[in-house]
Amino acid sequence: MGDLRDTVLDVEVDDTRSAPLPDVWSPTSVNTFIKCPLAYWWQYAQGWRTAPTAALEAGSLVHGVLEELMDLAPAERTKERAREIYAERASELALTLDPRVDAEDLRSRAGTAMTSYFELEDPQLVEVLPDGLERSVSAQLDGVAIAGSVDRLEFSVGGARVVDYKTGGAKPRYAEAYWRQLMLYAGMLGETGMDVSEVGLMYLGQPARLMVRPTPESALTRASRALATAADSRAEFVATHRWEARTAPLCSYCPFRTACPARSPRQVPTPGSDASHDALGRLPELVWRPRQREGSGSADSGAADSGVSGSEGSD
Repeated sequence: MGDLRDTVLDVEVDDTRSAPLPDVWSPTSVNTFIKCPLAYWWQYAQGWRTAPTAALEAGSLVHGVLEELMDLAPAERTKERAREIYAERASELALTLDPRVDAEDLRSRAGTAMTSYFELEDPQLVEVLPDGLERSVSAQLDGVAIAGSVDRLEFSVGGARVVDYKTGGAKPRYAEAYWRQLMLYAGMLGETGMDVSEVGLMYLGQPARLMVRPTPESALTRASRALATAADSRAEFVATHRWEARTAPLCSYCPFRTACPARSPRQVPTPGSDASHDALGRLPELVWRPRQREGSGSADSGAADSGVSGSEGSD
């Protein structure tokens, strides 16, 4: 296919199986749309999800352990207690773990993340805000409804800090999207009256790293405008049944690459057609979980946000 950098292809789709898209966006769905609207359509309109993987399961496990750990009184947030919580949750996960998931890989990833966490900070010194763990937040930004769940809110020098755990390692190619995601959370919290002065990315893979940025008005405005632009573009794509496929080096990790007209080196069926649907159904890395077709309803959050990652890492 030649150079796939910054290439945009207008793709006609078959919406026979498409469900109405959610009225409410999430920070994750905004990033999915900006990266590639056609991948967003496959995920949110057509209902395709990434099958369970070691990376995704490890991410969920570690997020749960850290949420429970940080909910304890500061003096109780010890490595020993973290190990106990981890063992309890890992045992519960093992009972329901999808057989396709490499259990040893999962344990390795989760173990690395927990080790990295204690290298990056002392949890006993963190001042978590009341209701500061997995807080649900929603707002209208630039006239567009958006909602999500914040990993952690803590006290900072100038106000509050939003912290997001990433169980993958620090990779520059994802940084812009991750910072946008955090600025959207900061904007939503700002609409509720909270003064968010900083946002932080805590990478728990290798290399492990804690990165913190301030939240100037210019950054918050850029994020909210990106949301508004995405909403306007999505409305146009829905009306015309034509969605942009945006190719880039990260296409190599996209689970839809073999069915994508912009990515596949051969002619492929129209996305959404019976032939395309059947082809995706034969891919072991995808599962079909269609949204409800009656009413547009809820947000692009929850299960949808943990669906197609389009990368080799995890959140």
